Amino acid sequence: MPPAKKAAKKTAKKAAKKAPGHHHGKHHEARDLRRAYEHMGRVEVLRKAVDSSPGEALGALAQLAQSEIAEGFNKSAADLLRASEHLSFALLVNDGTQDGDISVELERSIRDQFEELLQRAEDHWEGQEKSASILTVLYKASRKSAATALKEGAYRRALEFARAAEALAHVRQDVHRKLSAGTKKLQLEGA
Repeated sequence: MPPAKKAAKKTAKKAAKKAPGHHHGKHHEARDLRRAYEHMGRVEVLRKAVDSSPGEALGALAQLAQSEIAEGFNKSAADLLRASEHLSFALLVNDGTQDGDISVELERSIRDQFEELLQRAEDHWEGQEKSASILTVLYKASRKSAATALKEGAYRRALEFARAAEALAHVRQDVHRKLSAGTKKLQLEGA
């Protein structure tokens, strides 16, 4: 087959994969399940180091991830656990950059990345169900904590909270995720 025909065939195949309604595929499902498994291990280690109130939020995300795996939504589970990882790091990071000893170039790059992450989060979140779900609570708290950390010059923390918001925006939304009436308000602000 001539190279032009091969390239056209490959391009058509890629376009078909990106088309709406295209099945995620067994390879991707297995990859997402492996990602969830790896994230779960990291989250279990990180949860032991986080205080109880934020630890409850991380535990809730881990439970949702287990439910997603049980229902066959491996990608959603992996994104939940990725968010949990970023939240853990945001809460644990000792952000020494608050001293102001970073270059102007690095600060500009951090701010650009921060804005890109929050824009991606916003783009993915726009079509989501606007219910009182744990995801909504954690998404909004992550964005707020990210902005606060950035203002304080806690750049590592700001980026981790922004990454958490971006990961949460990729999680599938569903009615079964409503917060129960007796659940405490989950707080994310780091120490």
